Amino acid sequence: MGFGEKLALGVGGLPMFLGLAAIGSFATPFYQMTLKLDPVWLAAALTVPRFLDAFIDPLVGRFSDNFHSRFGRRRPLVALGAIVQALAFGMIWMVPTGWGQVALTAWLVATQIVFYLGYSFFSVPFLALQYEITPDYDERTRVSSFVGFFGKAGEMGYNYIFPIASSVMFASAIVGVRTLGWVVGFIFLGLVALIPALLVRERYFHKTAKQETVRLLPGIAAAFSSRAFAVLVALTLLQIVAGMFASNLDRYILVYYLFDGDVAVGETWKGHLSLAYAIVGILAIYPVSWLAQRIGKTQTVAITFVLVFVGALGKWLLYTPGHEWKILIDPLLCGPVWIAINILTPAMLADICDEDELRGGLRREGLFGAIFSWIQKVGYSTAFFGAFLSLDLTGFDAALGGDQTPETILRLRLILALSTAAWAVFAIVLLRAYPLDRKRAHEIRAQLEARRGKVD
Repeated sequence: MGFGEKLALGVGGLPMFLGLAAIGSFATPFYQMTLKLDPVWLAAALTVPRFLDAFIDPLVGRFSDNFHSRFGRRRPLVALGAIVQALAFGMIWMVPTGWGQVALTAWLVATQIVFYLGYSFFSVPFLALQYEITPDYDERTRVSSFVGFFGKAGEMGYNYIFPIASSVMFASAIVGVRTLGWVVGFIFLGLVALIPALLVRERYFHKTAKQETVRLLPGIAAAFSSRAFAVLVALTLLQIVAGMFASNLDRYILVYYLFDGDVAVGETWKGHLSLAYAIVGILAIYPVSWLAQRIGKTQTVAITFVLVFVGALGKWLLYTPGHEWKILIDPLLCGPVWIAINILTPAMLADICDEDELRGGLRREGLFGAIFSWIQKVGYSTAFFGAFLSLDLTGFDAALGGDQTPETILRLRLILALSTAAWAVFAIVLLRAYPLDRKRAHEIRAQLEARRGKVD
């Protein structure tokens, strides 16, 4: 496949990232710090829609696997999802500001439900496109590198949205949030998300036209009967939980510990931190891809987790008042693992879909990707709730501003460091159980091509 098609697929990584991260990042400073929505209410509002949305994903995946049109199984659904998610994202920030706690929560829940419905129709077929775009073991890593690059491009800027919205460019932070919310929705979640639907070719479209109907429950059973899939699921859940704890709690440590409750300054440094993570991630794309093609995907991911374990100590030492630039060292230790997972997990899941075809005779990328996405979203929902619940249990009180108690700050710092260390240890242990190495992947491909021919 050529560079242009990889690029067209890769840009879809930007709306994929924003769909997972932008609402949670944007909602915290807007709904909680600006509109003063209670953290527990915010946690519930961010959790409930993701749980509901997660159960839609397998249905969308099954629908995509069985859907047939002259434009393909995946591309029409990607286009539909792009339009819905773009409109819904803009509406999330149009909440009337005079409403009370229950009404604010209800608006956030309702608009998110519509958004995540659109996101399911975009993301599930998009992931299936990514898994089936090439049958080559190493080419899958290179394809995922394009998607990972654009995901990191989104990470470079999304945490600056609120600082820009609250700047003198706009009459107020609320006006700024609403304006930028529509800009992000229309351009990045709408127009950019349409590019894969318009320019990427479906490889298995004709070969699957006469395959038997993909059924939901047998497909779920097939997924979880695969040891490789189970390991990847466990690794992803660990990633999500640790990531949500870090990305939510470090924001509060920055604002209320390093900068004495100054939300604008703390959020600006949160933007700097996210930018540093994104830059490190982009710079790590080539080394991670190169290393995976030399020593294997699982071994490469394991190496990056060793760095994360060292980074857990760094989170304790670096997130302290004075010389705030120290926090920019954190991404050097904990940044490479994110791009390694973002690049190699989809490539590994594509290998698993080949193994599934060998065992069951069906191409079920849509359903497998949907199950994986479902697990991700349940994980994000649980992690969001857990992160904000842990915030409440630390004794955090927004009314105190920068005068949080020493006990609260200590608890926040301990949770941040210990959750990072535990994540690294468990992940390294899990990776030892992953069974699909390069040799086995090549054997599976040879058997498949001997049975049903090659895919161009």
